[in-house]
Amino acid sequence: MDSGAAEVEAIDEARRVEELLRVNERLAAEVRSLALGRAEQPRSSSMTAARRLGALIEERDALLQRLAELTAALESAHRNRDELERHRVELAAELEGLRSGWRGLGRRAKARLLRS
Repeated sequence: MDSGAAEVEAIDEARRVEELLRVNERLAAEVRSLALGRAEQPRSSSMTAARRLGALIEERDALLQRLAELTAALESAHRNRDELERHRVELAAELEGLRSGWRGLGRRAKARLLRS
């Protein structure tokens, strides 16, 4: 595993821990409110926290995979662009050679004769 992937995993783990701490803090506050009688009933949810967290983790994993695919495509595009730039420089040099010197002068004279 390269250092970039390790850094991404470390960041992901830190975000996961941070999210779990935040959720735990909210749940603890809700339990305290219920225990002290400040809230009559727990909040309802269409999806449990565990399922919601699981869905978020799956979505994150899918997005990380998509990011890896797009990064690979971007690197490939950069390589192709660099190759095309080298080819453009070669063609520009060849064109300059055809336009200058005796060969260029002869080509231009022949073109003028053909146009007349």
